[in-house]
Amino acid sequence: MRAVVIGAGVVGVTTAWRLREEGHDVTVIDASSAAASLTSHANGGQLGASEVTPWAGPGLILQALKWMGQYDAPFRLRLTGSVRQLRWLWKFSKRCTQEARIERISPNLKLALRSQSEMHRLLAQFEAEGSPIEFAHKRAGILRIFPTTKALTEAMETMPLMEAEGVEQQRLSSAECAVLEPALGAAHQKGEIAGGLFAPGDESGDAFLFTRTLAAHAAAQGVAFQFDEKVTRLETKAGRIVKVHTDRTIYEPDVVVLAAGVASPNLGKVIGKWLPVWPVKGYSVTLEANPAALGIPNVSITDEARRIVVSRFGTTLRAAGQAEVGGYDLTLDEKRGEGVLDALTATFPAAGTLGKPEYWCGLRPMTPDGSPILGSVPKIENLYLNTGHGTLGWTLALGSADLIAREISADKNVTMLSAQERAELAEFSLNRF
Repeated sequence: MRAVVIGAGVVGVTTAWRLREEGHDVTVIDASSAAASLTSHANGGQLGASEVTPWAGPGLILQALKWMGQYDAPFRLRLTGSVRQLRWLWKFSKRCTQEARIERISPNLKLALRSQSEMHRLLAQFEAEGSPIEFAHKRAGILRIFPTTKALTEAMETMPLMEAEGVEQQRLSSAECAVLEPALGAAHQKGEIAGGLFAPGDESGDAFLFTRTLAAHAAAQGVAFQFDEKVTRLETKAGRIVKVHTDRTIYEPDVVVLAAGVASPNLGKVIGKWLPVWPVKGYSVTLEANPAALGIPNVSITDEARRIVVSRFGTTLRAAGQAEVGGYDLTLDEKRGEGVLDALTATFPAAGTLGKPEYWCGLRPMTPDGSPILGSVPKIENLYLNTGHGTLGWTLALGSADLIAREISADKNVTMLSAQERAELAEFSLNRF
């Protein structure tokens, strides 16, 4: 069966790989010059099953209004006048309750654990074949640090949900956080940490290196990558996509997977329903770190006070944060990047000695409820959605790809979907909006 995957970020490449594993002929189309050129290029690196709680929560909109005008605000709202943005914001505001937030934790968590399982399967497979994927992968856990006991106690409310799915979290005192990660010693001594939650089963790694390497493996297995090629139209007839038009040629696939991130809504118009994905701009800063450098963290950290995540990839230290609900502008605002660096050096002062920072920004494809949109759509029988992962694209990519590939094969009578898998797909259906 001929499958076209639109998008060559981590979501699109993992989807292409799984479809090829299922035996399908796969073509990936992307307007960039290489895989992982946009949102997957320099993210925070966390593969955190314990980090799947949606952003939308009580008081967030009010806090965002208070932060307006602050260049280093972790969450910034910039109105563009777009009706689509206002519609998205309205949906997002309706999700800013504790009940709505908790509702999405379980489905996100199950998908994250599926991703983790798929990652381990994939890495074991490449290892056995003698071609391991090198992407600074660490299975050292993720530590969330909190500035107040109140913030820590509130975060612990979701622990029973996590534990029910088998995700272990350990409450640590400030001193215990500093023992686990000695680079936190200064923050501990200054009284900036009230405590932490450590998830020993969480992981980290460089999404860019992983995606580029997997794309190379996929190409070697026969996946065709068409870069520098823009999809301009999806032509439908009798409830099917019959042609994929690009600025170069026309494809006639049996199935199409839309994994185009923030570009998905424009192409998704053929479904006859609003696709609630909006770009949320984020920043990262990357620094070169001597392996023997003191005061530089080895454990992946989520700093809940400063709203940044920090991961170390070999000799590279990366911090990522900021969320700007604006438009599609990819202009790098160096002040916003400096805000991430300031947050990093406030917690880890030694990071300020590492030399010239490399700033980056990307557009996260966010849904109002903090979960991706997966699966088939009612009006177009051969179109499948795999988009809207927001900050969780790296964490959820392999699980999303697995579900999509299995659904496509089941629809084509190649394999069977279990009742559990159908239930999982239903949790991420477009019909929930």
